[in-house]
Amino acid sequence: MQDALAREEGTVYKDPGGRVRVCLVYPNTYSIAMSNLGFQMVYHLFNRVDWCVCERAFLPSKGEMGEFARTSTELFSYESQTPLKEFDIIAFSIPFEEDYANIPVALALSNIPALSGERGEAGPLVVCGGAAPSLNPEPIAMLMDLFLIGDGEGMVQGFLEEFRRTREGAASKAEALRALDALEWAYVPMLYRYEYEGAWIKGVGREKGAKQRVKAAKRFDLDGFPVPQSFIRTPDTEFKGTYLIEVERGCPRGCRFCAAGFLYLPPRWRGYGAIKESVKKGVEATGKVGLVGTAVSEYPRIKETIEYGIERDGEMTLSSLRLDRLDAEFVRLLKQGGYKTVTLAPEAGTERMRAVVNKGMTDVEILDSIRLISEAGFSKIKLYFLVGLPSEIDEDALGIADLAKRIKAVMKRGELTLSVNPFIPKPCTPFQWHGFERVEVIDGRLDMIRKGVSREHGVIVKAMSSREAFIQAYISRADRRAGAVIIDAAKMGWKRAAARAEFIEESVYTARERDSILPWDIIDHGVKKAYLWKEYQKGLKHGLTPPCDVGRCFRCGVCAPGGVS
Repeated sequence: MQDALAREEGTVYKDPGGRVRVCLVYPNTYSIAMSNLGFQMVYHLFNRVDWCVCERAFLPSKGEMGEFARTSTELFSYESQTPLKEFDIIAFSIPFEEDYANIPVALALSNIPALSGERGEAGPLVVCGGAAPSLNPEPIAMLMDLFLIGDGEGMVQGFLEEFRRTREGAASKAEALRALDALEWAYVPMLYRYEYEGAWIKGVGREKGAKQRVKAAKRFDLDGFPVPQSFIRTPDTEFKGTYLIEVERGCPRGCRFCAAGFLYLPPRWRGYGAIKESVKKGVEATGKVGLVGTAVSEYPRIKETIEYGIERDGEMTLSSLRLDRLDAEFVRLLKQGGYKTVTLAPEAGTERMRAVVNKGMTDVEILDSIRLISEAGFSKIKLYFLVGLPSEIDEDALGIADLAKRIKAVMKRGELTLSVNPFIPKPCTPFQWHGFERVEVIDGRLDMIRKGVSREHGVIVKAMSSREAFIQAYISRADRRAGAVIIDAAKMGWKRAAARAEFIEESVYTARERDSILPWDIIDHGVKKAYLWKEYQKGLKHGLTPPCDVGRCFRCGVCAPGGVS
C-alpha cells in the first residue's frame, strides 16, 4: 500500500480534526477502482468541501485476501490507514452490479454487519451511489442505510451539509435517516415495505412522511463543476499512462438496450475551453489523453479537441466511436493521434435487428465506414454485438457472422475481433420489461457465430459466458430479496448461491407486464415510464426514433418545457 501511495500524484491529505470523515469505498481492487473516472470525481467532490476529508479504501487482491484472513487484519483507508468503522460515513461507489457480492466482503473485513438492520446505533453511516444503484438500488437495499441517486455534482455538497446538521440534532440513527430522507435524491430503504407474490412485487408501503418517489439528482449545466479527469495519477491502473477526461455525459441516440443512454439523459456537452485546459494538462502529465463519455464521438467539437491534443504532441484516444460519425478527416485525426484499434458497435448483424434496438445503420453504411478505416491504415478493428435481443431469431445471429465476413473482405488485411455478449435487460430502458433469453438459446447462437467465421483468417470471437450473463440479468432487475442471495454469493460464489435462491429463473426469463410494479419504480430519472413502454413496442415493430433535440423535444420527459436550464 505504501508503495502504491508513493507512486500517486494528486492524492489529497487533510487533517481530520473537526471535519466530517468519509471513506469512499470501491468494492474491487485498487487498479480497477483507480481506472474509474466516476470514482475519482466523487473523491474530488467530497474533498472540495473544506470541512470534509475523504479517503479511499479498496478490496485486497486475491493474493492479499489470504493474508487478511491469517492476520485478522481490518480493512483501512489508503491515506491514513484508519479502520473503516472509525469514519463518520462509509460511501460505496458502484458502477457495475458485478461488484455487489464484494460489498459484504468489504463490510466483513471492516467488522461491520452486512445488513443495515443489524448495525445498531454505533458506527458509520453506510451509503451508496453510482450508476448501478441509481438504476436499481433494491438488490442491495438491505445492505445500505442510504442511497444517493444520480449525478454526484448535484448532491455531494447538499448531502454533507444535511448529514452534519442531522448528526448534531438527531437522537438516533433512524431519526437521522428520516431527516436525510428530506433530500429529494436520497433513498432510505428502511422507510419502505414491499409485499410479494411469488417472484413479483404485489404492493409497496411507506412510512408516514416518506416521499413517494426519489428524484435522481441531475445537473443540466455541468460547466459550474470541474471536468472529471484523472485527478489522481498512478501507474497502477488499467489505463496506465493515459490521462482520462470526460468530455460529455449522456447520449442523444436512444438505443433501446442502453442503460447509460437513458440514465444520463439529457446529453450534456462540456465547454470547449475547459476541455482544452484539461487536454493541455493531460498531455503535459502523461503524453496520452483518453476522452471518455457515453457518446464521445457526438461531442460537437470532438475533431478540434483531438487536433488540439495532437498539436501539443499528445496521443489521443476515445472511449467510443459511432460508425455514422466517421468521415475521412475524423479517421485521419484518429490515426495521427496514435489510435491503434478502432472499436465500433454495430450491435446486431441484420438491419432488422438494428432497427429493433434503434441503431439505424444499413449494411452499406457499415461497410463504407470500414473501408474508410482500412484505407486510413488501421489494421485492427473491434466490433461489439449482442445476442438474445427482443424478437431475435437464429438468422439474426447468423447475420453477425455474415457481416463479419463481409467486413473482413473489405479490410483485406489485419485483425477483426468480434465481442459478442448476451443481451441483458436493464432498468430504466425500453427493454426493461423483456425477459432474458434462455441460456441454451444464447449458447446455440454463439456457436453459430463461431462456426460461421471459423474459416476466416484473422477473425477472433470473444464472448461473455451465458451463465455469467444470467446472474447479471438477475441482479440488475432484482428486488431487495436479492440481498440474501448476494450475501450467500460473497461466501460461496454465485453458482451455489443462485441454486439456493427462490424464483430466480422466473425472475430472469419471464417478461414483465406493462403495469407490473418494478423494483426501481421508486426512482424517478425524469424519463416517463409510458415513453419507455412506447419505445419498447415501437422497437418490436422495427420502428426508428430520431435523436434527442435537447431542450426542444419533450417526448421522454427529461427536458422541461421551455428548455433545459
